[in-house]
Amino acid sequence: MKTPARFCLLFLCIIGLISVWSCKEKATPTPITKSSAKSIIKFTFGTLTPAVEATVSGTAIAATVPAGTDITKLVPTITLSDKATVSPASGAVQDFSKEVSYTVTAEDASTQVYKVSVTVAKPVNNGTVYIGNLDGNFYALDALTGAEKWKFKTDASINSTPTVVNGVVFFASWDKKLYALDAETGAKKWESNPVTVALLQPFAAPIVSNGMLYYGGEHFLYALDAATGAKKWEFRNDEVYPWQASPTVVNGIVYASIRGSSGGKSGLHALDAATGTLKWHQPDIGISESSPAMADGFLYAGSEFNGFMAFDAQTGAIKWTFASGLITNSAPTVANGIVYVGASALTHTNNDKLYAIDAKTGAKKWEFKTPDGGPDYSSPIVANGIVYIGAGSTLYAIDASSGTKKWEAKPEANNLIFSGPVVATGLVYQGIGKKLYAFDATTGAKKWEYDTGRAISHSSPCVVAKDGTVYHAGISGAVQ
Repeated sequence: MKTPARFCLLFLCIIGLISVWSCKEKATPTPITKSSAKSIIKFTFGTLTPAVEATVSGTAIAATVPAGTDITKLVPTITLSDKATVSPASGAVQDFSKEVSYTVTAEDASTQVYKVSVTVAKPVNNGTVYIGNLDGNFYALDALTGAEKWKFKTDASINSTPTVVNGVVFFASWDKKLYALDAETGAKKWESNPVTVALLQPFAAPIVSNGMLYYGGEHFLYALDAATGAKKWEFRNDEVYPWQASPTVVNGIVYASIRGSSGGKSGLHALDAATGTLKWHQPDIGISESSPAMADGFLYAGSEFNGFMAFDAQTGAIKWTFASGLITNSAPTVANGIVYVGASALTHTNNDKLYAIDAKTGAKKWEFKTPDGGPDYSSPIVANGIVYIGAGSTLYAIDASSGTKKWEAKPEANNLIFSGPVVATGLVYQGIGKKLYAFDATTGAKKWEYDTGRAISHSSPCVVAKDGTVYHAGISGAVQ
């Protein structure tokens, strides 16, 4: 009986020792380890549309935001490791025009610095179309979408057609100044002095050749330094009317029409482009607002009463006359041996027509009647075998060989077209009423419209394509 009792006692002792040891284990606290995680997992600009998520590479964070984004006031949303904090805080407005440092602090108080850089994407270059309106506003619009790129304000109406040369856009305003603006930004490079360069009712498109800008004013035809606006020379004509037509420069000679008065010193002038010396004067054309066109040694221009005429470019001698009695203030365009010009008559509308004339002989090839009104101010332009011209309230597309209408567009009734169309990269641009329109050049379908808020009137568009090619209206001497 003693042996079982001893075993029992031994068993109870062992159980007691285990209990004591177990109590000791529970009484010793387990040390708590704090997290050392201090990572930026995601860095997002969620207030942008669409949201932009930055790329996190090690401790460098980089993001590219859309063109035009103001990076001085961006609001980032930052996702961190669990229990970590960051300074500056997530959601705080930050200026990212320079690199910004963010310090992430882990739960264990260890830190990690991240460097964040933001880049603004370059604008998508769809090309640019330039035009002015009667409010004195000059616009640069996206050529593909019509979105406004920038706007420049002058002190009076703009009826002048712009031209773009070497990244500078030139035009005139009825505040009696010529302007040169950076074509990309709209920043002013120079403006002419109305005291030394006296403009009056400037309708014309400036022409730039060999670093010189040529433009007609009150009594004078001027040559200015295109880079500075400084006057190089002036040619005086005492007619009371201004030089309203756009000049043309070919082979070192400036050709220009002056409106003048009947029997006065109106007509065509040929001047040395470098000095302004008169080469010849041709008065027989009479009163003219038609910008001359040059092709193969012939000079072409219209008049208000004497029809349409061709001249020898060297001497000014008349080569032929077409349709005497028509008003042809429209600037002609020459393509493939044919001269295209719009005309109308004072007394009736039967002669509201677009004419195609043999450039050498003056013989009529075809005519197209414009029932919506006369095309005597809108200058035609030819592209890909089609002639485009505005007349009345309608833009017409005419087969250049046959005179057959391809299509017409009349988005606005009772808003007359005084400016000319421009064709570039498959689109036709035309000002009608307060709006600039872009139409598909093949079908006439409207692509977009931009409301300038005031009539566009005589200002024709000028287009710079994304490859840098400049497309001018028929009124511009640059098309010749």
